[in-house]
Amino acid sequence: MFLKKEKKLSTSLPIITGIAIYAYFVNWYSGNIGVIPIDSFGFLDSGFSILNGHLPIRDFWIFTGLLVDYMEAFFLLIFGNNWNSHLAHSSTMNIIGSLGLFYFLKNFNLKTSHVIFYSLSFATLCYPVSGTPFAYIHAYIFSILSIFNLILAIKKRNKILWFTFPFLCSFAFLSMQTPTSYILLILLISLIIYFLKIKDFTNLKFFLIGSSLCILIFFLFIYFTKTPFENFIYQYILFPLTIGEGRITSKDIAYVGLIDQLNFKRLIGEFKFIHIFFIPLFFLSIKEFKKNSFEKNNLNFIIILSVLAFIFNQIITANQIYVFSLIPILAAILQINLENLRISSKFIYILFFITLFATTKYHFRYNIDKKFHDLENIDKNQAINANIIHKNFNNLKWISKNGDPEEEINIIKNVIETLESDRRKKTLITHYQFISTVLDKNLNILNRWYLWDNNTHPTENHRYFEVYKSLINNNIKKNEVKVIYLFGEEKEIEFKNIKNYFTDTCFESKTIIQNRFTSHKLIKCKK
Repeated sequence: MFLKKEKKLSTSLPIITGIAIYAYFVNWYSGNIGVIPIDSFGFLDSGFSILNGHLPIRDFWIFTGLLVDYMEAFFLLIFGNNWNSHLAHSSTMNIIGSLGLFYFLKNFNLKTSHVIFYSLSFATLCYPVSGTPFAYIHAYIFSILSIFNLILAIKKRNKILWFTFPFLCSFAFLSMQTPTSYILLILLISLIIYFLKIKDFTNLKFFLIGSSLCILIFFLFIYFTKTPFENFIYQYILFPLTIGEGRITSKDIAYVGLIDQLNFKRLIGEFKFIHIFFIPLFFLSIKEFKKNSFEKNNLNFIIILSVLAFIFNQIITANQIYVFSLIPILAAILQINLENLRISSKFIYILFFITLFATTKYHFRYNIDKKFHDLENIDKNQAINANIIHKNFNNLKWISKNGDPEEEINIIKNVIETLESDRRKKTLITHYQFISTVLDKNLNILNRWYLWDNNTHPTENHRYFEVYKSLINNNIKKNEVKVIYLFGEEKEIEFKNIKNYFTDTCFESKTIIQNRFTSHKLIKCKK
């Protein structure tokens, strides 16, 4: 038995290594092509802030991505305070997702060559659509791993899988509340059905031990970081609920409404390659329901409901589509069902061809043309090596939708020089959230993102505005900030949207670059 396991490991190790290398570098390549400041740099400064003792939720406002911030801090600590560490973070997540799929499919007796094909397709379509750390994709990967974990825990009655299941669910939720919440609801219902039907009390014990340990670790984290629990409730639970409520009910304050998304192009056209596999899997699962084992029905319906949840979440968000990696997963699950029915191998080759075609299509459209970052129609040949901003950006080709890259880079360099020469304690409000890493100074960030539509933080007309305002004022006072700088795209971040956040504070304002960069010195108000 030992020799058999050793032989199996020696056979799998080169395959696992190959998949990992491909998953890492396909994301690395994509991540170095172009930027969209609000997304590309979203976790750099917040990760750097953690290393300087300036913590999310406790010291600055976040509404999602708590785990992503701390993972970013880990990669910056281990690999250095630079862009390469930023990409190492997202590339490693691509490895985790790809190898998770490989391990999952290996448990369903598919040919190794087929499992490799699906895993490489997943690696191509998963994290590289963004390239850089993105909370939704972290949550998506951890949610998928939670799905795989539960299916295999039920299939194999494995104590370790039952114990680890709550941890993966927690990682998903602490990355992004949605789609995680929808997926966790589906998995919870499946879990209850399983324990009621099978009465597997031994593994129920391991699940409960894992769940209890997760809760204990979370509260220890809250305690040792001195993070007020009410801050977590407001920022991570209550405020995000108002965003979801606004989108689902299509309120005027919502950035995007559900009703606006209910059209043929959005529901069918944009997910057509997912539907190609989803629809036959759905009807086949219904048709064979009575003939299939409990484990097979469990596999099919968890996957079907989860795909619906992922698509629903994608529809109500304002993001580009990031769930194309469901295509190889659905193709593989459909193949598992077809092989059990002993369908002609010709149908399997059709699955391969469609998967390969879709993977190639979206690789060029999203990973190369960078549609996710709104760069699809931008000439990438105009990109400039970003190391002229700072050596931290070695390998990044700077091109954005904001116009001439050389002009944008010159403005950024001007901003960096101004901030470097100012020795006062300061706060920088910007979507170019990499400047503190370049300066190697804590710039006392207030938020990770700054949009004035109640989608990143409460504004004056929001029910939680006073909570946000209190956090901001405490941040400024605690850090003895003397001046606030605002830097954004043209007219993106304006002082009129900022000044009402401060109590009993007046400012002496100065325009440094028209409509782009301003400073606001804190002064005593005249009576």
